Amino acid sequence: MSKRTEQINELIRQELSLIIAREIEFPENIFVTITRVKTAGDLKHARILITVLPENKTGTALEILKKNYPVIQQELNDKLVMKFVPKIEFLIDETEKQAQEIEKILDELRNSH
Repeated sequence: MSKRTEQINELIRQELSLIIAREIEFPENIFVTITRVKTAGDLKHARILITVLPENKTGTALEILKKNYPVIQQELNDKLVMKFVPKIEFLIDETEKQAQEIEKILDELRNSH
């Protein structure tokens, strides 16, 4: 990944965090965090990876973000000064969950010996 792409990813992450905090209302006790942004090499698309607490509210949070996609995308378009602002797509970041599963398997292996 190029330095420029990394900078764009971080800029998008920061701006979207502010937009979501300001514009989107989640039900009480649902917390959404943007963990990473993965922008395509041509900068036309960006995957926005999120985590949701509590984990059982992931579907609700993702549904709210997708419903509010036009507002979020427009706000991002207005904020970023770029020739093309990437079209965003929200996805659940499974990295933490996968790390926990691997850790659990490793613990089981350690304890079985």
